[in-house]
Amino acid sequence: MEVCVIAKCTYKSETIMFSVSSESSMVDILKTLCLRFRGLQLGCFTLRYSVPSYPSCFLETDSDLDLMRTFLLISNEKTVDILVKDLCGISEYSGDFCVNKELIACEKGESSCSSTVEDRNEFLGRSKRASAKPLLSNEWETYIHHVGQKFDGGAEEFRLKLCKYALEVGFNFLYAGNDKKRVVAVCSNKKLEGCSWRVYASRCEATCSFVIRTLNNVHTCAGRIRESKSKMMRSRVVSSLIVDRIRAKPELKPVEIIHEFKDYYGIDISYYHAWFGKELAKLDVHGDESKSFNELVWYTEAVKETNTGSLCTLDCEAGINRFRRFFVSFGGCIAGFQYCIPLLFIDATFLKSKYKGQLLCASGKNGNQGFYPLAFGVVDSETEENWTWFLQHLASILLPMGRVVAFFSDRNQGLLNAMGFVFPGWPHSYCYYHLKQNLISKYPKSGYGKLLQDRVINLFSRCAYAVTEEEFKVAMEELVIVGSSKVKAFISDLSRDHYANAFFKGMRYGEMANSLAESFNNWVGVFRDLPVLPLIEGI
Repeated sequence: MEVCVIAKCTYKSETIMFSVSSESSMVDILKTLCLRFRGLQLGCFTLRYSVPSYPSCFLETDSDLDLMRTFLLISNEKTVDILVKDLCGISEYSGDFCVNKELIACEKGESSCSSTVEDRNEFLGRSKRASAKPLLSNEWETYIHHVGQKFDGGAEEFRLKLCKYALEVGFNFLYAGNDKKRVVAVCSNKKLEGCSWRVYASRCEATCSFVIRTLNNVHTCAGRIRESKSKMMRSRVVSSLIVDRIRAKPELKPVEIIHEFKDYYGIDISYYHAWFGKELAKLDVHGDESKSFNELVWYTEAVKETNTGSLCTLDCEAGINRFRRFFVSFGGCIAGFQYCIPLLFIDATFLKSKYKGQLLCASGKNGNQGFYPLAFGVVDSETEENWTWFLQHLASILLPMGRVVAFFSDRNQGLLNAMGFVFPGWPHSYCYYHLKQNLISKYPKSGYGKLLQDRVINLFSRCAYAVTEEEFKVAMEELVIVGSSKVKAFISDLSRDHYANAFFKGMRYGEMANSLAESFNNWVGVFRDLPVLPLIEGI
């Protein structure tokens, strides 16, 4: 029985139609394609056909062609959509399609039964992109190809794939209709040049997917070319491409996004599209930042119910229930700190999310010299009131343990006042590194020279590390002589029992700086761009 179907072959944005009978072979089809499509060379492309429920079937051999004809006969289909796709790199030529003896012989004008096979390297060299770097956007030209094509993600997925398809093929389009139930797009040259390209897709009520209803995939306007800059590259498209990168690396910068798009997609995007695309991706991954504060209500209760012994507090403004402060110390951290060195390093670091704020932390040190997070909190700013609130919750953890803990800090004024109020008499060491940097700033190299600067710092170091009062007194006298009035003013603001070993009231265990708190800040740096709940969960 004679089986004859109409093949609609699409290559980039152009479509041709011809009949395929039971006598047609793959050689006939390939010769027709190379003859009709300008620039298409045998061996430089692959074929995929689409039938109901199977949108991408291989069409490479005569056996594939026979199977396609049989399926169409059973399905009572009279037409078939065939997609012609360029091969992008050498690795894609490794299949049988590229070295099929019949096809090579046909191209050379030899008999199909010839046993000689053209050298593969010569065959590969005919690819127009054999030496070019494959781009991640190469497959976009296959996103829109036939009537009946389904998009399970609904209108959103269809719009995104339509934008990517237009960008890769090299044209712009306008929406003639655009809502949740239907999308109609026409070529932007329709008014000026009367271009007939048009696509119409609507929602299938049974499956809630989007389906292409009509498609005229032929452009009658001027020639198209893929450009590095396109109006189709919008922030939502950027977001869809970087959402996995943002999930893995929340601190990804817009400048990095711009470079990655240039390298991986061959596309230039503006800083605004990179920044706003990142914000949309963060919204998709982590949710709305304002709603994240609301979720702290159930999170606080969940911590108390599921993590025995935890101290978790959410403080809101009375009457309006607006977020003020949050404190958490998990039960496991509290229980384990009893077996850690009695030292706590206190510090704050700023947050980079939409609503900013400060992250307060208290970290200890375990027996293996690793840092041990005990408690942390989120506040609006580093004020005396917020520090007092944070330290009061910390005191409710430390006082029942019955041992004195030495604190280290960078001498923030609000923290100093709060420390004296909540932990009066407890040993409190100022960070030696911060003191040294403050002293260096008073003796800039440009005005005093490096020799004097080094001499002052060396003498101050001797004062801080002195183990006896006599050793401290000798070093201090020399420091005052060398440093003159600037040192006297600097020392007058310091209490020696907060920085000098000889007068320190507690045990330092060899620690002189607040570097462990800086390690905590660096550790949580990857989370500082996130909304408040993902921030807390990340830590």
